[in-house]
Amino acid sequence: MAALIYVAGPTKVEINDGTGLAVLGYSDNDNLPAIQFTDHQHEVRTVVSGAAPEEIVLQGLTARISVALVKWDQDVLDDMLVRQRGLVNEVTVGRRIVANTGYFGLKISSIANGSGYEFAYSFLQPDGLGDSQWGNRERVLTLAFNAIPNPTTGQLFTETLPA
Repeated sequence: MAALIYVAGPTKVEINDGTGLAVLGYSDNDNLPAIQFTDHQHEVRTVVSGAAPEEIVLQGLTARISVALVKWDQDVLDDMLVRQRGLVNEVTVGRRIVANTGYFGLKISSIANGSGYEFAYSFLQPDGLGDSQWGNRERVLTLAFNAIPNPTTGQLFTETLPA
């Protein structure tokens, strides 16, 4: 029998640019975040036939995070875009996202009980920003992020469990 039951509900999405957490926005029950973890590995084939790997090298864990926000702070969004791209609605061609200049922390937590995930090294995917449902329906901002492990510790995320 299950010891804990996790009930989904609206979430809060926060961005940390190194100066502290700022609320980017909120999802609702119809637009919940999704996180997909990928465990990268590389097979090193050393036998003559190449049929069976002799070694499997773990290359780290990454995550893809997608959120659909029904309420968001445009100033926080613009600051996030400037941090990654160099400008709000343009791209600085040739700019590299290295040495923590374009990364930011991303925290997704349940409004109901505070449980969630915090990723220290996140960035917006190249086609990761969408604005949809104009007209008579509610407007939704969709964002797709990638997260990579901390270069010094190898830790991808910290998890907060319900209180």
